[in-house]
Amino acid sequence: MSIVGHQMKREEVSVLFSGGSDSTLAAALACKQFGKVHLLTFFQSSISFVDNSKANAQKLKDMFGKDKVTHQIICIEEPFRKLYYGNYMRDLRSYGAFLVAGACFACQIAFHYSVIISNIENKIGSAWDGYEREKEHIYVHMAKEGIELTRKFYAGYDIDYQNPVYNVIRTDWELFGLGITPQKNVKFPYDRFDSMTQPHCMQGVLLNVYLLSYYYPLYRKSDPKWVKYYKEKISAATTYIYDHFISKGVFV
Repeated sequence: MSIVGHQMKREEVSVLFSGGSDSTLAAALACKQFGKVHLLTFFQSSISFVDNSKANAQKLKDMFGKDKVTHQIICIEEPFRKLYYGNYMRDLRSYGAFLVAGACFACQIAFHYSVIISNIENKIGSAWDGYEREKEHIYVHMAKEGIELTRKFYAGYDIDYQNPVYNVIRTDWELFGLGITPQKNVKFPYDRFDSMTQPHCMQGVLLNVYLLSYYYPLYRKSDPKWVKYYKEKISAATTYIYDHFISKGVFV
């Protein structure tokens, strides 16, 4: 039995939701466009304070209605470990110290892997996130090359993937205008409020130190490793999705 492309609900959307200002604005915009908005928050062993995401999820429910907005917290430990550690020694030989950054990229693909499975199972035809261009020099998944690869990943399952706040300079100002945040400046370094509404990741801190102080100053423009690694992990995730549904007797 095949389920992709059959009766996908275009009036519903899944939003990759951390609870921070970027994903919260994406979710608020989705509430104005779609009949049903599914907020999906993910965690694995290096991610803590995941319940922080409930604060802005509740604000969205209060503003747009509990019948429109749902919120689910999902563990991605298994897909993350398969993606990051599944071929670790081979990856270490191929990518060397760059594999430090690979943890974050594999984690992001595990997010998308989980959204795709959820959307297929619930026949949801759209997926949005809060990616922003201001971080494209740090994260491959927020750079144009990475976003295009991710969009093709979703398109293979008849899911429309969009980044509605990609060009918004200050998402916290937009949220203040909508009445969702208590003040205009909630993002670091202006205030700690934004960090109190989303999960924390120690691997992400280490990744930023590595990328900004070492890798990008020396290799960013001359080394295509970041795109190559991201593409390889999307390919692996595609196989895992196939295996997931085949085990249930479903073809995708």
